[in-house]
Amino acid sequence: MIPTLVGLGASFLAPKIMGQFRDQKVKVVHALPGRLRLQCSSWKHKVVADMLNAQVKQHPLILTAKASEITGSLLLQFVVSHISQEELDEIITTIVNIASEAILQKESQLMNGMKNTLGFVDRGIKKQTNGLADFDSLFVLFLLGKGVQSFSSAPAFSASLLYWSYSIIKRKGE
Repeated sequence: MIPTLVGLGASFLAPKIMGQFRDQKVKVVHALPGRLRLQCSSWKHKVVADMLNAQVKQHPLILTAKASEITGSLLLQFVVSHISQEELDEIITTIVNIASEAILQKESQLMNGMKNTLGFVDRGIKKQTNGLADFDSLFVLFLLGKGVQSFSSAPAFSASLLYWSYSIIKRKGE
């Protein structure tokens, strides 16, 4: 009865583990007795590689673990030359969980792109106006104009635009 329950539990758990493995698009680059190299494009980040380096080697079956932020790979050396399927599943689960947690710690690429674009636009506006205006000042003028223009037809919306303008100006003053 107990082995059946364990087998049943494993059959439910294995697809979830492998689903996470596929979601990160982890590839087995090569496997030799006692060694395994995994690769994932989402591991090409210093935060992720550092966390993998620090935490994966704490697993009792892993002798060394070396993650590369450049290639997005993780080289594992095991303390024994052969490990069971259950041990491999446990190690993969550990790696996937560590990488998933690390991915949450890194900055969003989309947000970085938007910050860089906004910085580029801001510098361009400052150059064109000889420092008279920047993106925030032009945006505040737009909000103020829209707020005043729509005050008679939509006072609640207008008030929110005026308040938003006020909060941007106040934040810049601090």
